Amino acid sequence: MSAFELIVLRYKDAIFNFIYHFLADYHGSQDISQETFLRVLRNADRYKSSNNFKTWLYKIAVNLCKNELRNRSRRKMLSLNDPDIDIENLILDHHVSPDEAYERKEMRELIRNALGELPEDQRMAIILREYQDLSYDEIAVALNCSLGAVKSKIRRARQNIKSMLVEIEVV
Repeated sequence: MSAFELIVLRYKDAIFNFIYHFLADYHGSQDISQETFLRVLRNADRYKSSNNFKTWLYKIAVNLCKNELRNRSRRKMLSLNDPDIDIENLILDHHVSPDEAYERKEMRELIRNALGELPEDQRMAIILREYQDLSYDEIAVALNCSLGAVKSKIRRARQNIKSMLVEIEVV
């Protein structure tokens, strides 16, 4: 198996999940995921071994997501409330009661909607931290900003999400 195939096997699910959480578009996320790995392959000679590979990979995915959002806004097709999105498959727990599963699904939906309302930079930072479990340092590299800026974006994102949930009387 080639090194590239190993990279794809190791990171494809995490990259797809990041992109999906950000774009909320299953098919678009598949396309962007594939493009991310194609860019890795095409630009392998640009990778500096002194850098963390995972961070470099996420930086490529972040830039492609930003480009996609820019293109969508031009086409006015951005919809973070796409009814075709299968929320249930985002986080499944088969060991809960139907009532609890429904409540979790509802909360995921509310959080997804709140994420969609965040400014792009806050949304990117909070998804990389909470869904992709990147460190603050890794996020700073991926988003090409300072560590302080990352901490600030994540703090503001959390505050904004909490405010949105308080506003609709969920918390």
